[in-house]
Amino acid sequence: MSETLAVTQNNGTARNKQYYARAVQPPVDVFENADQLLIVADVPGVPGSAIEVKVENGTLTLEARRAPEEPGDKGAPPALLAREYDAVDFVRSFELPPGVDAANITAEAKNGTIVVTLPKAAAARSRKIAVRNG
Repeated sequence: MSETLAVTQNNGTARNKQYYARAVQPPVDVFENADQLLIVADVPGVPGSAIEVKVENGTLTLEARRAPEEPGDKGAPPALLAREYDAVDFVRSFELPPGVDAANITAEAKNGTIVVTLPKAAAARSRKIAVRNG
């Protein structure tokens, strides 16, 4: 989807106030330790309730939408003269590696960041093997 901003100004007057969402792949960091993988993604301006995390056919997908907010209180909103803040769709997908316990994946959002925890299945975790004297 291409980025589109349909605002035309003529002497300070907006002629077209429509906006369109643009798709963005949020930047991520991926961490691993002995028990889990962590995916940390930036989704600025999106509350946790508006983020969807799903696993389907071995693929983890993060989806969220940030829509422009209208200023004002409970009264009539002020007249919009120009719009340069458009809606943003955040979408990112990952193929799950073998050994991830997909049934126990969790996600937590805080301050515009989502952390997805992908626990490793017990069989995929590293472990120490005791060496016996023989």
